[in-house]
Amino acid sequence: MPFAGELSCLGAAMLWAVAVSMFRRPVLEYGARTVNLTKCTIGAILQGLTVLALGQMGALWDASSSALLYIAASGVVGLTIGDTALFSAVARLGVHRTLLLQTLSPVFAALIALAWQNEMPSTWEIAGAAVILSGVGLVVTQGRAQPVPAGAPASESTWEGPATGTPMVAGVLLGVLAAMGQGTGMVLAKVGMAEVAVLPASFLRLSAAAVGLVLLAVALRGTDRLRELIGSPLMISRLVPATMLGTYLALFLMMLGIALAPVAVAATLLSVSPVFGLLIDVLVNKQPVTARGVAGTLLAVIGVAILTHG
Repeated sequence: MPFAGELSCLGAAMLWAVAVSMFRRPVLEYGARTVNLTKCTIGAILQGLTVLALGQMGALWDASSSALLYIAASGVVGLTIGDTALFSAVARLGVHRTLLLQTLSPVFAALIALAWQNEMPSTWEIAGAAVILSGVGLVVTQGRAQPVPAGAPASESTWEGPATGTPMVAGVLLGVLAAMGQGTGMVLAKVGMAEVAVLPASFLRLSAAAVGLVLLAVALRGTDRLRELIGSPLMISRLVPATMLGTYLALFLMMLGIALAPVAVAATLLSVSPVFGLLIDVLVNKQPVTARGVAGTLLAVIGVAILTHG
């Protein structure tokens, strides 16, 4: 199917945007790291059951240890380290400034792929990526207040006020680290998937990320902190629908896109989640339409057309 990889990345970006809106309240109520560990664990279990049902677990036993190591490392680098840095950046900078920094992930992915695999993007791909990132930048830099759900702690407000001083510097560094982790994780996953099918690779990546989060919690705060991260049955049940969309399905589509499309192209298309998020805000949350948001969305659409044209 033509552009199967590109379409998979766009599907993953759309599903992740929907899931983020569903994750918002649980994150405010239970904390980002608790939700992150829970969603990775639920997603890994669901994908593991799917792999077993389809009889694809043998793909992991047949693969070389180096391929498995690359995929596992992609989960630790991209999800354990990258997502932890991402959530920490959100706490310091707010959602939109952090998303702006995430548009650097295609740059890191392209540079790493070029240096490691000599994967040179075409002129059309570079032009399309530039237009898409410009559009995403317009969307995510329009400041707006996001209402905090009733009962959420006041300290968890997501108002996009000015961030200054040490929190601003730390937030920018964490945001760049998150983008670097995501871009590097994509390259590592693509190398490993040269031997491993997409679904078993997704299962391994999520499992490695969950184990990495557990080890990180123990290393930082010991077993007491680990017990804090284990959610209640009620919280777990609330996270299942969002996890099905944003982790189980979206991660599979993302891995499929990485396997079929050049890394830089996949990373760029995955970065359009904020554009889908804007559409969700307008259609579902009844946020007012702004000229900046419309212009950014149109630029992103034009950029996708240029990217796929090449």
